Amino acid sequence: SGVPGKIKAGGQSAARFERLTESLAKEFFKRVAIAMKEIFFDMPKLKGIIVGGPIPTKEEFLEYGELVTKLKEKVIAVKDIGYTDEHGLKLLVEKTHSILEDAELTNEKNILRDFFTFLGKNKDKVAYGEAAVRRALEVGSADKLLISEDFDDKNPEVSKEFQEMAKSVSAEVIFVSVETEEGQSFRNLSGIAAFLRFAI
Repeated sequence: SGVPGKIKAGGQSAARFERLTESLAKEFFKRVAIAMKEIFFDMPKLKGIIVGGPIPTKEEFLEYGELVTKLKEKVIAVKDIGYTDEHGLKLLVEKTHSILEDAELTNEKNILRDFFTFLGKNKDKVAYGEAAVRRALEVGSADKLLISEDFDDKNPEVSKEFQEMAKSVSAEVIFVSVETEEGQSFRNLSGIAAFLRFAI
């Protein structure tokens, strides 16, 4: 980071050192915020950001680092980590494993709720079942392909074929677990569906 650690000093030299440290820290935070914006701002599949580091560095970064609001809103966890190297990243992932799982399930729920809402109110926006989804993929209407993990397990060849078709029309592929009520309902419906770009 280029930011010196804290040392014991007295008088004016201590005050100058403190000001220098604060200035370097804020400059470092700014560089990190800029890098994060360049990497994450336009990332379409970004589900969340986890911030880790020593106390109180990570909190100071979020407060003074000039991180844009869009990315601040994506922060789903802030964790104490004493290391700032690759080992620290591994610890951060381990500490937030359950949070990441919860975030993934929440995202699945939201996607499936949208699907069932369209299915009930605007059927032209979605397709489900092998035949309808295949048709949507063939004509390039599919925008997002939803595949139940249960469907993928029981129909691996069909699932692979649909994934390849989705790739050819730039459709996002989303796998859905059966760990939620919505996921179980989706499996029972057919386990395969698509959000459509246009009605077919």
